[in-house]
Amino acid sequence: MAMTNAKETRRALDQLFDILDLPGGGGPVRLAIAMPRAALVRLPGFPQVALPDSGRVATGRGLDEAGSRASALGEAAELVSCSAWGNETLVTARAGDIGPAAVPPEMLNGFSDSQLASRASWNDRNRDFDWRPPPFDPAAEIDWLEVEDAHGGPPAYVPADFAFIGRKAAGDKRAVASGDSNGCACGASAESARLAATLELIERDAAARWWYGRRQRPVLDLAILDDTSGLVSWLDARRRRTWLFDITTDLGVPVAAAASSERDGSDVALGFAAKPDIREAALAALTEMVQTELPLAAARKLGADAADWTQWRQTVTMAWPPLDPVGAPRAGGPLRLPGIPPSLDALVDACARAGVRLWFADMTRDALGVPAFRALSAELCHIKPRLARKRLLGPDRHDLGPVVSAPETQIPLNV
Repeated sequence: MAMTNAKETRRALDQLFDILDLPGGGGPVRLAIAMPRAALVRLPGFPQVALPDSGRVATGRGLDEAGSRASALGEAAELVSCSAWGNETLVTARAGDIGPAAVPPEMLNGFSDSQLASRASWNDRNRDFDWRPPPFDPAAEIDWLEVEDAHGGPPAYVPADFAFIGRKAAGDKRAVASGDSNGCACGASAESARLAATLELIERDAAARWWYGRRQRPVLDLAILDDTSGLVSWLDARRRRTWLFDITTDLGVPVAAAASSERDGSDVALGFAAKPDIREAALAALTEMVQTELPLAAARKLGADAADWTQWRQTVTMAWPPLDPVGAPRAGGPLRLPGIPPSLDALVDACARAGVRLWFADMTRDALGVPAFRALSAELCHIKPRLARKRLLGPDRHDLGPVVSAPETQIPLNV
């Protein structure tokens, strides 16, 4: 049975995962990783893709040790819950047999026709980053997962390959999608897990629209934050420079992007977050940015051997749109921007007003007993370069300049 409060959830997860504190960069942000214990790994069907050997490591962050450890446990529970165990209740059918309730893979994947046409050359270079499946054959029988309509409509069915992490490996010719963690979350309750999953989808949508549309956005002053933790003072004092951008979209849910670089604008690290309040979003984005600086520092030492970072480090600087803050107004002093009530209903209503469909898949596993959900949308943009979404280059009143209509030429986000 799923846990009903945060303390019960923490006690349950402490029995299932080992936590390792990571060395930080000398500031107040603490980092930790959580790895499944042997007893959990030995369970029938435990997903091998949830092990560090697969390249997936559950990393948490916080402004103290307790916070980073709790975050790491949550990430670990999310990864294990949302990976394919092989015992899921699925429906095998053609899309036409299911009818209008079927959400076809191309609608969720979000690849444009030109992206699919160039999939062979892309996959040769980016197989492990964002593998593109072959075009979907609607006459083929595939496995589908029933999902809940967040707006109260009838259930829908989504491809199991999209819903579950690691269900099909990159390069599998039978795969219609490659499941990732986009829109996945755990929580102390089903409500809080759905809320966190939806916020992540909204965050990723905002990040994609900002980055691939090269949208100029307001720069926020770090002074909007309470510096009780000492984070702002530490960021101001260190050699690297830091910026905050308000990348809130038409949904009205506050989303912040944090960026740091060396003094000359090189070696850019990014972080993103969506929260009911812009200050909460800014703080979470900053801590994610600091977390991203860890692999970036390793890439600097590896040089050309750090393949995942080579193009990013050679190309992206703080002069690279949309990072160039020149001309963007800076909000000085304490700032209070309108947000939304911190409730799931408010998020769902915000999506409905924007014509955004939203579904929830219950990913809770008996082995963990912690509520886990995946939020899915056929309209919200993916943080990876999936260029078919109409929203990607759509107008937004928050933009300070025109959208650049060439997303295919933008460097993929590295976060």
